[in-house]
Amino acid sequence: MRRPAQLRSIAQQRNVALRGYRFRGLLDILLFRFERVLMVILVGFFSFWVYDTYARDWWHALQNPSTAVPVDWAQIQPGASAAEIDRVLGSRLPSAAPAKVSVAQAPDYLVPAQRFVLPPSAPTATPAPLDQTPLFMYVPALELQTPIKEVFLREDGWEVADYAVGYHHGTAHPGSGNTVTAGHAGLRGGVYARLPELQIGNDIYVETASTRFHYQVSEIKSVWPTQVEVMYPTAEPILTMITCTAWDTQRLVVKANLVDQTPLSSKVGGGESRGFA
Repeated sequence: MRRPAQLRSIAQQRNVALRGYRFRGLLDILLFRFERVLMVILVGFFSFWVYDTYARDWWHALQNPSTAVPVDWAQIQPGASAAEIDRVLGSRLPSAAPAKVSVAQAPDYLVPAQRFVLPPSAPTATPAPLDQTPLFMYVPALELQTPIKEVFLREDGWEVADYAVGYHHGTAHPGSGNTVTAGHAGLRGGVYARLPELQIGNDIYVETASTRFHYQVSEIKSVWPTQVEVMYPTAEPILTMITCTAWDTQRLVVKANLVDQTPLSSKVGGGESRGFA
């Protein structure tokens, strides 16, 4: 015997057809909305990551096209004489005067150590001490040639220079103690990205406005961020290079001993000064 036909509304028919299936409850609605919010957060995070790692560097390179003359690093052999190094690298720094700092107006922490600037009309019978703030770094083994910018200690820690090596304000100038530098390993140019490739004995050259300092790597190690003793002053002239490693949980520290130094009087004589803005 056939069952009699029944007329149902669409809503009733839906209930009959979906009988046995659970209807969306409050928890299902909350989970659905949470998935949407999480997706928006992930898309936003990924977009920011792309901007902060690739787009920012691309824009910086676009706005600051490199005018450096390619260096034939193969010409610089270990143990090369100062004359040979000068022949290859002697014209790398542009002829730009370093920034003038008004000692009378600037706060103490903004005045680089041992920086003296004479006014143009001042007598020059007693020349001012040469400014030995580091300005440029060459690392042949890494094919690295980068300006050096002075960075300062703020309340939340040391600054890290963007698209340059950072020279820690207050540490020794090249040739006079522990010269501490730091650089990004990934973001903002990643100047120290290849620092783990350095080996004992590799050459490093640091230039000031008047002198080129030649260092050789003597020690490579990883330390915890709290092991600040690697920045302590030393009696012997050394160079300390610091960057992040092990997913930013440790710091890679490279130390190099001073081998020799060469005056750049032929490049900066006659009152001409070289440096990076």
